[in-house]
Amino acid sequence: MTPFKKIPIWRILWVAFIFIYCIVFFYNMLRPQGNWHFVYLYTLLLIAWFCLEYYERHLFFQTGLLSDIHWILRVTFALFFYSSLIIGIATIIWWRSTNFGLYPYAQIVGIGLLIYSIVLRRRMYRRTVIKKEYISQFYISLLFLTMSVALAYGSLFLLPYVVVVGYPLIFLMRKYEITHFDAFTAYVRKTESIDKITAKNFKELWAKYLASTTKKPAKKKQ
Repeated sequence: MTPFKKIPIWRILWVAFIFIYCIVFFYNMLRPQGNWHFVYLYTLLLIAWFCLEYYERHLFFQTGLLSDIHWILRVTFALFFYSSLIIGIATIIWWRSTNFGLYPYAQIVGIGLLIYSIVLRRRMYRRTVIKKEYISQFYISLLFLTMSVALAYGSLFLLPYVVVVGYPLIFLMRKYEITHFDAFTAYVRKTESIDKITAKNFKELWAKYLASTTKKPAKKKQ
């Protein structure tokens, strides 16, 4: 197979199309509103990050380490996050009375939080040894990400929405994933005598762990 065939051409084209479309779409949407430059910049950075995560096949709102765990929480958080974006855009266009002002200072802080959130995530992806501390780091990045949305769009409604709804969901996802990861590492130490889980042996060990948890107990002989 040639290197060219390994490149996901259609995936690249799709991501490029989405990004270019969003550049034009949000420009036409935000430009007539006034005080739009930093909001537009934030929106494009957010979409660029989404495109990168999609291209690399990462989950947006979970680490992806523990496959198919608490998908209900993931879906619930996705509904929260995308509704936050809708509320943020609506604040700029229709619900201007709920905008707390502070332009462009709030937007600059929001952009900074978004960039820091992305940096935290990218660091986690580069780890060769997998620890639960990195799971916590991922969910800390979500705390910054969600608050960045409220600040960048200047929404009075989003600030309590993020704290009251978003943050508890993030803490629940972290707690659930940490609990399962602790059970997984305990299994690895007990059955495989391995103290260090790395990116290379993780998938194999996780498959064994899943197999052990799904085995049906042997029936007792009558």
